[in-house]
Amino acid sequence: MQLAENTELDSLLLKAPGNSFTWNRFLAQLARQLNCDSSALLVTDLIQPEKTHFLFNAYVSQEYQEHYESKLNTHDAFNHFISKNPRKVFCNQSLKESHGHQSNGKYIPAEGQNYRFGVSMPCNRSHSFNLLVNRKKMFDDVELHQVTRYLKSLIPLLETAIHEEQRRKISGQLFNYTGVHFDGYFIVDRGLNILFSDPGHPSFICEMDCVNVSGNRLCVKSPAIEKQLLSLIENDDKPASKHNQCHSCQITLVPMSSLENLYQWECYKDGFILMFSHESEKNAIIGRLEDIFQLSKCEAVCAVNFMNTPSIHDIAARTYRSEETIRNHIKRTMQKMDVHTQAELMKKLISLAAL
Repeated sequence: MQLAENTELDSLLLKAPGNSFTWNRFLAQLARQLNCDSSALLVTDLIQPEKTHFLFNAYVSQEYQEHYESKLNTHDAFNHFISKNPRKVFCNQSLKESHGHQSNGKYIPAEGQNYRFGVSMPCNRSHSFNLLVNRKKMFDDVELHQVTRYLKSLIPLLETAIHEEQRRKISGQLFNYTGVHFDGYFIVDRGLNILFSDPGHPSFICEMDCVNVSGNRLCVKSPAIEKQLLSLIENDDKPASKHNQCHSCQITLVPMSSLENLYQWECYKDGFILMFSHESEKNAIIGRLEDIFQLSKCEAVCAVNFMNTPSIHDIAARTYRSEETIRNHIKRTMQKMDVHTQAELMKKLISLAAL
């Protein structure tokens, strides 16, 4: 087994965020490099194991993924063991039986791949990202040492790539959901405790005269604005609420549950996104589409994306929605705008943008 520095793996990781195909290529190359049969990246629920999901994988059948997510995840003792010991590399054949590849005989590995290496990286208080590589035959002592050392060296770059993937998913969804450019954002709970923050928050928060960060909490300097924010959070029946009492920016509240296709997980499902922007007016053409043709926000944003790049596949990839969803948005937009072809739609959108 040759485990020298692998620039191809590093290069794939650098390119992976925002591209599921590249993630799967990375996992396939990693499995080959470690002489393993399969590999996977899981989002592991630390509180409710039955909600653990595959994020990306190489050489794991769809049938097994479905079986795992419907039943086997609850019994995967090794996966949950590594979650409790983040950034440490483990091999199940080196652990006691209680943390091994089986749990009371209920966990069944894919294709007889009983022997696994695993390492976890924290996501938040209730979730972790877990990397697993699996194979049918045991690892010998030399392999145990080499693979352990190799995976340890990979952790920093892998963790950076995973978190960049997460940020891109959230940021891409926010603009396509609200139609507003933003300076930065926080994901908070109902008490304004920070669950996740835009990596650029130190720079943009310094320019705001309305908020600051104290410990792990977002502090609003105006008691009146904080009271209104907490009231909006408490009554989160609307998917997005804007208010402009702040002199330096606009604050937009978006319940996390209203976003689509972030992942097959629920890391922040009960959280709220607070977006900060100096752009007080929404995109003009989006406003016209909503006001004149009664398009929904999602339909209007999709129409603007179509005007810029008339490719269903590209729009779906950029907005992290399925191609079927994009087609349905375009179809309803054409009906509301009373056009019969995509060429007519493009012409009408360009005319509207020129007003």
